[in-house]
Amino acid sequence: MRIKIAIIGGGSVNWMRILMKDIYTLNGVEGGEIRLVDPNVPHVTSVKNMAERFNEASEKNFEISIVEDRRAALKDCDFVIATFSPGSMDGFFNDLEIPVKYGVRLPVSMTCGISGMSAALRTVPVAYEIAEDMEAVCPGAILLNVTNPMTAVTRAFNMLAKTITVYGICHEIHKLSLLLGKIFGLHLPSGMHISEYLYSWLQEQGFEYTVAGLNHCIWLTRATYHGEDVLGKIRQFAMEHDGLEEMPAHHQGVNSYVNNEQAKLALCRQFGYLPIPGDRHLIEFLSSLCNNQNGFGMDYGVIKTTVDSRRLDKVLQKQEIDAMARGEMPVTFNRSGEEVAGIIQAYIDRKEMITICNRPNIGQISNLPQDVIVETMIKKEADGRITPIPAGDLPRPIHHICYLHSSINEMVVEAALKGDRNLFVEAMSLDPSTGTMDFQKIPQLCDDLLYANKQWLPRFFD
Repeated sequence: MRIKIAIIGGGSVNWMRILMKDIYTLNGVEGGEIRLVDPNVPHVTSVKNMAERFNEASEKNFEISIVEDRRAALKDCDFVIATFSPGSMDGFFNDLEIPVKYGVRLPVSMTCGISGMSAALRTVPVAYEIAEDMEAVCPGAILLNVTNPMTAVTRAFNMLAKTITVYGICHEIHKLSLLLGKIFGLHLPSGMHISEYLYSWLQEQGFEYTVAGLNHCIWLTRATYHGEDVLGKIRQFAMEHDGLEEMPAHHQGVNSYVNNEQAKLALCRQFGYLPIPGDRHLIEFLSSLCNNQNGFGMDYGVIKTTVDSRRLDKVLQKQEIDAMARGEMPVTFNRSGEEVAGIIQAYIDRKEMITICNRPNIGQISNLPQDVIVETMIKKEADGRITPIPAGDLPRPIHHICYLHSSINEMVVEAALKGDRNLFVEAMSLDPSTGTMDFQKIPQLCDDLLYANKQWLPRFFD
């Protein structure tokens, strides 16, 4: 079997080191076409060279091409992977550093808050146009999105989706293995893929659960172990532990991507339910977890992921890609923990599968509005249809958090597509991240962000 894949953002040296290898693990696929779309010529060229090396190191034969015209790249594709980032590190710098002038220091700029909303203004219109192109030139294709801000981008993709199927894919649920390992001894078995652990092995061990919420804000809302409700045991663990590991008081790590889950346990203590994503994402949803009184999350062990560190990461990632392309690094094709290739494989095999996905709400979360993007378990049927697995009502405190942020997200998506500065200001004025600011300065903050990112925001300035 031969398949056609377009990768929008195919020069992402972060994602392509991982996802490109995963493509080469697909069973039943001899090759086909991989079309890379990215304005960053040095990066996308490195990725192309790496993929050609993968052809030599495998039994597969993909035709690898760099395509400047996005619609041409999408034509007749079976699968599309979205990992684009308009503005890249320059845009991220503006998102993260301009709010500091107003006394707000956010750690990530990937989801919500001032930084996430600013990023959404750049990414949402591109997502909308990609969906429009796909409906025109590759109807029926499968779109696998890993682009952040996930909720906003996935919403934009789905606004025009009629024949295409959109998956919003995030790996934060993988942290559930750390939590269940620590609390119940349900550790991820050595050599087992995380998908097997989450969607079949846990159930075989007698652990049944429901996870629901918004991207980077999903919660364990139901959990039974051998038929016993164990939410109480999880709450008790949170009451007895400040973090997953015993550490000295005021311990501060040095890796911004790793923390000791102090914020999630604090949330569990006060709300009674355990959130799953990493603390660096979670604290952006509540200003009480991220303000100048707690060092903008540092009291919870969260360190800001600076743009300088991201730029360095990209240099090192490109060096790794170039080394693989030159044959200076061994190439092995063990599938990563990312779920993109597993979803593609399920379509190739025409098999059912369970996974977690960001999709429009059609009732899977019964107390959130229809059509807003939610993150829950879904079942991909053998015929390709997606059936959301009902999660019921979100518990009251979680519902209020998710309702607020989903409402803000809807406003930001509309503002991005219309180029509506006033609507952007309204959304920003409602977001918890501006809660420590002077309300009257929020419009100026918005204008600063808009003008700094002007070159990527034509709808606001045409």
